[in-house]
Amino acid sequence: MDGLRGVAAAAVVVCHVVIADGRAGAIYELENTGQLTLFEQIMHYSPARILWAGSEAVVVFYVLSGFVLALPFARNHGQPWRYFYPRRLLRLYLPAIASLVFAYLTTLAVTRSVLPDAGLWLNEHAEKPNGLLQVLLGSSLMAGWGGLNTSLWSLRWEVIFSLLLPLFLLFAVRFKRLLWLKVASVIAFCILWRLAGVFYPDLVYISVFALGVLMAYNTDLLRDWAQRVPAWGWIPALVVSAVLITNSWLIAGIDPNSPLRAGWIGPAAAGAVILVFVVAHWAPAVRLLSSTAVRWLGTISFSLYLTQEPVVVALGFLTHGQSPLWLQLPLVAVVSLLIGWLFYLGVERPSHRVARRFGLARQQREEADLARKSTPATVQQTQGDLTGTS
Repeated sequence: MDGLRGVAAAAVVVCHVVIADGRAGAIYELENTGQLTLFEQIMHYSPARILWAGSEAVVVFYVLSGFVLALPFARNHGQPWRYFYPRRLLRLYLPAIASLVFAYLTTLAVTRSVLPDAGLWLNEHAEKPNGLLQVLLGSSLMAGWGGLNTSLWSLRWEVIFSLLLPLFLLFAVRFKRLLWLKVASVIAFCILWRLAGVFYPDLVYISVFALGVLMAYNTDLLRDWAQRVPAWGWIPALVVSAVLITNSWLIAGIDPNSPLRAGWIGPAAAGAVILVFVVAHWAPAVRLLSSTAVRWLGTISFSLYLTQEPVVVALGFLTHGQSPLWLQLPLVAVVSLLIGWLFYLGVERPSHRVARRFGLARQQREEADLARKSTPATVQQTQGDLTGTS
């Protein structure tokens, strides 16, 4: 699954490079840009949009996170909660806070100012606050990062999901025969809640994790289904997945103002589930995602995701928003991968060690305390035995 996470992170990088561009960013914002070329129409309003579907890639992240975090518990190998929570939160917060510091340093190295030829997304990073206060406030991962690293919005839901994981596990365990009803209810909630817009539409993001949790608790069933898929059926499944994931943009190609676009997360989540199912069981996809390059990309995926936006923004302002996409894309790709790899080596991997050591140290302290508490009773019992013997 790490390989798919790496590909999704790469899609986010491409998305940010594209929307930082003046013309491509205007098309993304559905502004009137005149006649589109055939290439622009295909890349924006067809299933090919999946190649740079940034927000949709986050939905894939959430399904994967739900699956990966729930799988040990589904197999009865889950950590005790008193160890799980500190380790999980350390693994999320330490790299995220470091990414805010990195983003702040990029603002000192490259001046941010509104550019007439740049996309709206890039210029918003110049208009929003980018100071030390945003480093401090953004470290909560709930809000407050200003224009430093807006990609952290997705970690808000990762943190909340991690804290609520026991409830998600209960949702998966109870009434197993109602699997299809559970899946349908999650997808329906994602669609209807956004369409209604009655209260905090982004609340639906937390429910996407439930689909990954349900997958973790039904791996045997999914394996049985995979064995029944004919050889010719996998590619149509991928196409259906791409159509569902990019549904908002397919609708926009027909009617940019359609209210149906608001419910895009539900179909995208269904498409993400199909995608995870395909890459987990279709042999060619498994081989591709197990290749050395893709596995490496998966290894640094979290670091890449955390650092790519400051890199894209810094290079965008450094080139004054005038570098063509065909040049900016490979430039950002090389720099982002390099920074992501260094960040992984210097921040993320050490944070994993800290989290493991913290959990191990806590476990050892508890075992030592338990041993000390049991020692007097053991000594007293031994003395009693000796007295009785004499």
